[in-house]
Amino acid sequence: MKIVVAGASGYIGKALIPQLLERFPEASITALSRTAQPNSEPRIQWRACDLFSLKDLEQALPDEVDVAYYLVHSMGPTAQLDQGSFADYDLILADNFARALSKTQVRHLIYLGGLIPEQAELSLHLQSRKEVEEVFQEHQLPLTIFRAGLIMGEEGSSFQILLKLVKRLPIMICPAWTQTLTTPVGLGTVIRALSLVAGEVEHRGQIYDLSGCRPLTYVEMMRQTAQFLGKKSLFFTLPFFTPTLSRLWVSLVTNSPKGLVYPLIESLEHSMVARKDRLFLAEGANRDYQELLKEISLKVQPGRKLFQFRPQRKTVRSIQRLPLPKDRDAEWIKTRYIVWLPRYFAPFIKVKVDEAEGRVLFAFVSVRWPLLELKLSPERSQPDRQLLYIKRGALVAKDNKGRLEFRVVLGRRYVLAAIHDYRPSLPWFIYKYTQAQLHALVMRAFSRHLDGRTSH
Repeated sequence: MKIVVAGASGYIGKALIPQLLERFPEASITALSRTAQPNSEPRIQWRACDLFSLKDLEQALPDEVDVAYYLVHSMGPTAQLDQGSFADYDLILADNFARALSKTQVRHLIYLGGLIPEQAELSLHLQSRKEVEEVFQEHQLPLTIFRAGLIMGEEGSSFQILLKLVKRLPIMICPAWTQTLTTPVGLGTVIRALSLVAGEVEHRGQIYDLSGCRPLTYVEMMRQTAQFLGKKSLFFTLPFFTPTLSRLWVSLVTNSPKGLVYPLIESLEHSMVARKDRLFLAEGANRDYQELLKEISLKVQPGRKLFQFRPQRKTVRSIQRLPLPKDRDAEWIKTRYIVWLPRYFAPFIKVKVDEAEGRVLFAFVSVRWPLLELKLSPERSQPDRQLLYIKRGALVAKDNKGRLEFRVVLGRRYVLAAIHDYRPSLPWFIYKYTQAQLHALVMRAFSRHLDGRTSH
């Protein structure tokens, strides 16, 4: 059996791989992570892989894949300047993985996402989890989906936040959202479920929920955790303490990155309870929370080490989600952008297009003063994805490896306009507060143009 684990160096991945090696003694594992990892096990091949690069991912995957695991979330930094929503980052990562897997004739894809409340409006974090599911389903992969709430374990970021609040605050003011119900689950249950379904035909096309105890509120989780630790803590609930204020003090008290805390707090406004009719490994779902606590370590980890990856200096990633007009594709969007941009900046920006060479030159006032050049990659482009490399120009650093892509996603509802690995020539401070801000402004204007709200 050939197994691929995307997100192998993360909290879940590190625990899953030993379980897979034990369950499948003849299996070989391709472990994908953003950086190289030490390895002493001959059956594991670690591959440093940038999942934002479809080409990099295709080269990292084996020619044939029996089982693939997708354990990736993009709440950490990916470049020195990240310009975009983590939901759009997650969307492009999942789409890359689905496209690359499709070429391997994968037999089984297993995805671990989050519990999805049965309501119309979701937080951005939960909507992102749902969109990843949609991406894999859209590519018609043989898919098993697991949905879990708070996964309890020593290195679990969400549980670490809860643990730090309990250990550091003798008196806790609890806003109304702490009264919502949830069903936490232990890391052991999650790993067991992920490994049990691998390669099993009857689980393909199924969506399962995971639970480790009976539902309880977040404030009750904190109260029982404090009792378990022998701490005498006081909890007071206040209806007017908003999620906005909550995320600020949670980030400060737990010393956790805002990029992690903010989406999680917004998600906690929803009741996230595992569905009884969709439970996998249901034997632990009726026990008390205190029994679940006995299974895990209650050691606090340093907050600032939650994100181990450190992006390269002076790199930029920018992803914007744009509306896709009916019956249009990425190729049309690319062409429209090239036509629209000089009109938007008229008379300051000039564009020279060489269709034979697939080159587009943007210049200031005259083509003799090039700002940057885009070079189409025809072998990496299709109607639903257009890839252009960012070449020479006054705005481009010499060691630049940047690329611009337009990609159709989510049933042709949107197109993602993404810049990856771009290195500007301007001094970083000047770039951050001039060119970067101007790019964001331009993409918002282009979005309005596509949506028909302006003819400019």
